[in-house]
Amino acid sequence: MLICDDHEVLRHGLRAVLRWAPDLAVVAEAADADRALELATELRPDVTLLGLGTHGSAMIELVRALTATGTRVVLLGEAGNGGDLVEALRAGARGYVYTTVSCDRLVEGVRAVVRGETLLDAAVTGELLHHLDGARAAAAADDGPGRNPLTARQQAVSALVAEGLTNAEIAARLEVSRATVKGHITVALRRLGLRDRTQLAIHVNRRARSGSGWEAGPVGG
Repeated sequence: MLICDDHEVLRHGLRAVLRWAPDLAVVAEAADADRALELATELRPDVTLLGLGTHGSAMIELVRALTATGTRVVLLGEAGNGGDLVEALRAGARGYVYTTVSCDRLVEGVRAVVRGETLLDAAVTGELLHHLDGARAAAAADDGPGRNPLTARQQAVSALVAEGLTNAEIAARLEVSRATVKGHITVALRRLGLRDRTQLAIHVNRRARSGSGWEAGPVGG
């Protein structure tokens, strides 16, 4: 893992947290974008934790450049960065967490990203909704309750994705295998025309806000 943030205290704090996970290792730290790119290119870390000291187009370009090296970028920041966050996810970022995230959640989230999943705190989805391009048109195009293309089981899994649970946590909650969970998510994404679990979480929360309702409820089907 590579940690990039302009605050030395935050970098050292993240290193202290992550060093207790036997399967994770922080290979380097960077205090600025140029150094982060140098280290990412040289060391090829699996994951880069990127603080949002940089904003706007500079941050988007940094995410895009880091992603091009093969590393999975996870953003660390505060509330109120929704506009930057949407663009960063489009540029290839694999997740976003607030700096108030618990130690256990951060460690498990990094593991999920390494497995190819997206890390997105449930609290972030509401912020994202206000900054999505075309959100109004997309909401109008959403299927009504009677035309929902997902089965009850797929809706249940999707609802738990929107809560920020990893595949492993969803599998434990529903008492099914991780492979089953992954299969339901794959089908849900295809039927809804979505790209990844981040968009799925946003879709579920939009339906809830519009009154369509996506409670987990029964999981048969």
